[in-house]
Amino acid sequence: MHSPPNQFQGRDTLNTLRDALAKRFWNNEPVETLMAKLSQGVDEVVIDLYDKYLKGASGIALYAVGGYGREELHPGSDIDLLVVALKPKIHQRPIELFLQSVFDLNLEVGHSVRNVKSCHAESKADITVATAMFERRFLCGDANLCPKIDKVMQNPRLWPVAKFFQAKYDEQVQRHRHYDNVEYNLEPNIKTSPGGLRDIHTALWICKRAFQTTDPNELVKLGVLTEVEKDWLVEGRRFIWWIRFGLHLVAQRKEDHLQFTHQRDLAQRLGFVDTNGQRGVERFMHHYYRHVLALTEVNDILIQHFQESILKVRRAKTTPLNQRFHIVNNYMEAIQPDLFSREPASMLEMFVLMAHRNDIAGVRSSTIRQVRDNLDLIDDSFRQNPAHNKLFIDLLKAPYTLVSQLTRMRRYGILGRYIPEYGRVIGQMQHDLFHIYTVDAHTMMVIRNMRRFRYHTSVKEFPVAYHCVHNIPKPELLYVAGLYHDIGKGRGGDHSMLGAVDARMFCQRHNISEPDTDLICWLVEKHLYMSSVSQRKDIYDPDIVHAFASEVKSTMRLDYLYTLTVADINATNPTLWNSWRATLLRHLYRETRRALRRGLELPADKAATLAAYQERALERLSSNVMPIPQEIIHTTWANLGDDFFLRHSTTQIANLTTQIVGHTHAEQPFVSIENTHGDLPGEGATQIYVYTQDQPTLFAIIAITLSQFDLTILDATINTSSHGMCFNTYTVLNASAELLSRDDDIRAKVIHRLKSAITKGAIPKPPTRKRLSRQLRELPRPTEVSIQPNDDTSSTLSILAIDRPGLMATIGLLFIELDIRLLAAKITTLGERIEDTFTIQNKHGKAIGTGEVTYTLEQSIRQRLDTALGVNNAL
Repeated sequence: MHSPPNQFQGRDTLNTLRDALAKRFWNNEPVETLMAKLSQGVDEVVIDLYDKYLKGASGIALYAVGGYGREELHPGSDIDLLVVALKPKIHQRPIELFLQSVFDLNLEVGHSVRNVKSCHAESKADITVATAMFERRFLCGDANLCPKIDKVMQNPRLWPVAKFFQAKYDEQVQRHRHYDNVEYNLEPNIKTSPGGLRDIHTALWICKRAFQTTDPNELVKLGVLTEVEKDWLVEGRRFIWWIRFGLHLVAQRKEDHLQFTHQRDLAQRLGFVDTNGQRGVERFMHHYYRHVLALTEVNDILIQHFQESILKVRRAKTTPLNQRFHIVNNYMEAIQPDLFSREPASMLEMFVLMAHRNDIAGVRSSTIRQVRDNLDLIDDSFRQNPAHNKLFIDLLKAPYTLVSQLTRMRRYGILGRYIPEYGRVIGQMQHDLFHIYTVDAHTMMVIRNMRRFRYHTSVKEFPVAYHCVHNIPKPELLYVAGLYHDIGKGRGGDHSMLGAVDARMFCQRHNISEPDTDLICWLVEKHLYMSSVSQRKDIYDPDIVHAFASEVKSTMRLDYLYTLTVADINATNPTLWNSWRATLLRHLYRETRRALRRGLELPADKAATLAAYQERALERLSSNVMPIPQEIIHTTWANLGDDFFLRHSTTQIANLTTQIVGHTHAEQPFVSIENTHGDLPGEGATQIYVYTQDQPTLFAIIAITLSQFDLTILDATINTSSHGMCFNTYTVLNASAELLSRDDDIRAKVIHRLKSAITKGAIPKPPTRKRLSRQLRELPRPTEVSIQPNDDTSSTLSILAIDRPGLMATIGLLFIELDIRLLAAKITTLGERIEDTFTIQNKHGKAIGTGEVTYTLEQSIRQRLDTALGVNNAL
């Protein structure tokens, strides 16, 4: 009979230990010391429990495996135990009691019970089991079992080195694919993301199998690691351990997902303070990404070293390139081990050579290491050398794999040394949901997009960009603008202006002509201009188009700017690009092109444009079988506003006019739904037209009704005539960012519900408020509200806020509550935020007052919109 142990004693011991280690952690004690102390404390408690039930038992032993076996315990880590017994059934009941007592410690426990034979069999069948067994650590029990286990696990036929390497490499490839092979995830998993702890484990597991050691110093002696790579590994691993230990403490559980709220907590507690250019949390994540990039490089170089040394090809195929390089089994290799120290220019030449061929898979590990050993040669004199500058421009002009070569240069350290201003943004992130990649990763994606626009496969999704990129005379200028468009971030000030200054210095250094230099600098300075105009201005107004065209000046510059704009949007956040944004940009591009071809000295006259549209529409209407009297047409048009003509084709104008005039149910509003597909694939949106008697609650009724169908309002034009008639146009997409299908019965339901709600005049019940995403809750951006008078009769209300389901419905209700009358709206959705502009007046038909009246109204709107997000307006 075994006496029952005190089940709370071990739990209290571990809790006391964790509390003490937490205090030591926040006092900056070395994390390695804390991990060792925690592992030691768990060892003592677990061994004590084992001894209560199995002390002195022969033929049975206890091992720690996994992270516990490596003594890499963090406050919330689980512990993996392996009980090995010659005859497990003999000890079944004591083993059960022991394991139950371990579970009672409130630890996450993984356990297995095996005999010696099954250790071999299960390791042979499962690489995960084998990996755990290879790093087992004896805790207590019958030590005579150790030689038996060692003999079984050291059998050379059990996962031979080459087979083990391939299995672990395949695991890593699959894991990286889950993260799109991007180490710069906005909320990384510090264990399993590329460059995380699991990559370190994978490389060291292979080292253990191949060289019987994971000691970095021993790996240097064996020639597996260089001194620099050893330092990257040791320092990077220590940094990730440091973060993980703190992450478990702030989360108060096992947690490897570095979410926004934890990033802020850790940055603050670990001493990363705000500066003029960067917030503390951004500086913290900058350090994280820098270490992750270094760890990725260590992992990659080790993997490649293993491929070259473990998976040797019997006969190497060597293809000479020139006196300096040859290709060995599709990998570039420097012929001489001192090439780069003798001829530093070869560090750039290598990438130019690879970019002129499409049959080179990569660079040999020895050559990568030679590059890194000579990075200090890339100094000011290297950067000023005309021959080196020519090589870099030749690379930008090369026909193949430009992005792959630039990415390699970034990872090997060359790009950040050759362009120091680029080196400063490597690993730099912005703490928001709009920019989901670091600046350097985003830059590579921008250039990748520019390159893929050249291929015919892009015609369907990006038809205008495909046209533009084939029209521009010098693509290399576009790539330079792509390299520099965000390079000024993180310094404070206008990053576009700062980037333009840096770009000019680059151009002067690379002997780029003055006109080409001016073009590049203009592109960098204005890289947000086209996107901003298309989304925030009335691009159907000829005056707006003329002003934009006056800035652009030529169709060539327009082609460059459009390509950069679309490449940038799609590389910032995939959710930003949709059919409506494509339509807006294409319309601005087309109208600007027309303005430029017509000549800027002959701007389109708005009145003349309106007259032309009306004249053409009248011609169509008069050709109907039953023509509408012109008096009725003009009376109707007087209620529709200028936007009706500027935003529609003459065919659409004629058709809508016919429908409105033919609407005979005076007691009901006119409601129609049409899809506008645009002129090209991948464009368009659904437009909902409402023509009815104006009423104070109209916007709220429509916004709430549309939100009931989960429709997102992308744009709204509201025209209220002097006769009290209101013509509203709402541009919407469904929850999947798609147009409403013509066959979808939801169109009929939307029309019916809108008619019913507007006729009743009562505010519909808003849909049940959807739960905000965790990311929106963790990154609450305070709403910005401003009210400025236009004249005596109207004011402009600007709202910058976090987007959320039903936001327009909430704003509509606010207008009713605050006695605000809506005259017009410009709705702009930019990723997770909206930037909306409303033309409003008070209930007396006057502009909103100034001073205290305006302040009170602004505060009311701000507080109401922030309440749902839990934002503190004092922030």
